[in-house]
Amino acid sequence: MPTPTFQAAFNSWLDAALAQPIQAGVVAFSFNLAEPWSIEVIGAKSYAEEDSDWACDEAFRPKISNFDLHESEVGDDWESVLESGKKIILAYLDRPSAGSAILKKSEAVCVGFVDGDLHKLWPR
Repeated sequence: MPTPTFQAAFNSWLDAALAQPIQAGVVAFSFNLAEPWSIEVIGAKSYAEEDSDWACDEAFRPKISNFDLHESEVGDDWESVLESGKKIILAYLDRPSAGSAILKKSEAVCVGFVDGDLHKLWPR
């Protein structure tokens, strides 16, 4: 379970990312996980629940470094990293902020590994 300090650092990172100009036409957001463990956020111009390639229709990529997911916070295997990613994103969505409002206005917010399945977190 990520610590409150780790969650606060993630919140600050995502606040900064979502404060950047988001192009008109972005309808969904994907949080992409990668190894070594890190996370990025992108916005896409399309969304199709049955076709995860929608996330390749990238229209928004903030000019910010990926957020490092330290093994001490998220674990050392892909399953625990995915579950931790879900938890920190859901905690962010539950936190009132300009960034969470942006995400909640979209058709979908998903998370997954770049070469794997996407898991929809919003709407719940």
